[in-house]
Amino acid sequence: MRTILRVVFMTCMCCGVSAPARAQADVSADWSHGTTLNGLAGVATDSSRSSPVLGGAAGWEVTPGLAIEGSGSWLDFGHGSKAFSGSLKVRTRLFGRRTIDPFLQAGIGMYRASFESGAHRVPVFYGRRMDVSMRGDRLPLTFTDPTVVAGGGVNIFVNRYLAIRPDVEATVVLRDRRRHVVTILAVHAVYHFESHPVTPALGR
Repeated sequence: MRTILRVVFMTCMCCGVSAPARAQADVSADWSHGTTLNGLAGVATDSSRSSPVLGGAAGWEVTPGLAIEGSGSWLDFGHGSKAFSGSLKVRTRLFGRRTIDPFLQAGIGMYRASFESGAHRVPVFYGRRMDVSMRGDRLPLTFTDPTVVAGGGVNIFVNRYLAIRPDVEATVVLRDRRRHVVTILAVHAVYHFESHPVTPALGR
């Protein structure tokens, strides 16, 4: 009987010691990488016009501090003027892992602008490239140009999988040593396929 009690006592002691150790290991287990998917909505503006924006993005978090993301956004400036912006960006965290996590991002991409016949308030960047005879064409005029993208924002983690990400981004459209800047202010709903610790981790 005493032998049995000793075995039970030792088992309980081992469980009591190992349980906190496992809990501590679970809490301190470091997240390394993951996949994200998000949808976005916002507003865009250039030198003289504004437009609602809808889009989405898929990303790969290479490390806790570095991510790569491909995104696409659709813009409608009205009066027969529409655009699509696609980009590939690198995002880096400014501080450690937190519930509120600011970041900077930059990348390259393309911008496709489309103008129906009779479109109003055409930016000078495109107007100077339109032939007078083309303005009466019924087909939309389209221009596809390379872009440089830069911006920043903050990830606000609702839980370990879902984050809300407000951000601002400048898309600089380039052609013939001229540029056209489109600024997009958007809010993303971001789903993280891997669980993220959201408590502070300074120094990361």
